[in-house]
Amino acid sequence: MAVTFLYMATVGTLAYFLTVHFQNVLGYDALQTGLAYLVPMLAITLGSLLAGRVTTRLGVRTAMTGSLVLAGSGTALLALTISADGSYAALVPGFLILGLGQGAGYTLMFGAASAGVAGHEQGIASGMASTAQQVGGAVGLAVLVALAGLGERTSAVATVDGMRVALLAATAGIALTATVALTFPRRP
Repeated sequence: MAVTFLYMATVGTLAYFLTVHFQNVLGYDALQTGLAYLVPMLAITLGSLLAGRVTTRLGVRTAMTGSLVLAGSGTALLALTISADGSYAALVPGFLILGLGQGAGYTLMFGAASAGVAGHEQGIASGMASTAQQVGGAVGLAVLVALAGLGERTSAVATVDGMRVALLAATAGIALTATVALTFPRRP
C-alpha cells in the first residue's frame, strides 16, 4: 500500500502541473491542452501494455522498480527542460520516458497490492489500495502545490520556477517509492 500511496503522491500528481504549464505558461486553450496529452498518453498506453510481459519475465519487484526509475528519470528530464519560453517539442523526450514508467507502474501497483493475499481477502486489499491511491494523490498534490507556491506566482517565469521545484520534489519522492518497491519479494 505504501507504493500505491507514494506513487499517487508523486507520479499521480504530475498531470496537474503539466496542465498548468500548457494553459498558464504556453497559453493553450482546453482543446490544445487535450491534444498536448496525446504523446504522453500514447507512452502511458505502451508502458501499460508492456508491464505484464516484463513482470512475467522479471517479477513484480524488478518491473515495479524499473517503472519507477523510468518515471523518475522522465520527471527529472521534464524539470530540467521545462521553461517559460520553451516549446512543446522540448518536453517530448521527458513525456515519453515518464509515460512508459507511469503506464507500467500504474498497472503494476494494484497487482502488487494484492499479491500474496488470500482469495477471500482480495476485496479488502483492493479497497485498501484504492484508498491509498486517493489519499496519496490528495496529500501529494497539496504538498507539491505548496512547494511550488503556484498561488503566489504571477509571471510565466515564476510559475515555471515553482513547477520545477515541485517536479524535482516529485522526482525525489519517486526515488523513495522505488526504494520501497525494492522490499517486494523477488518473485511473488
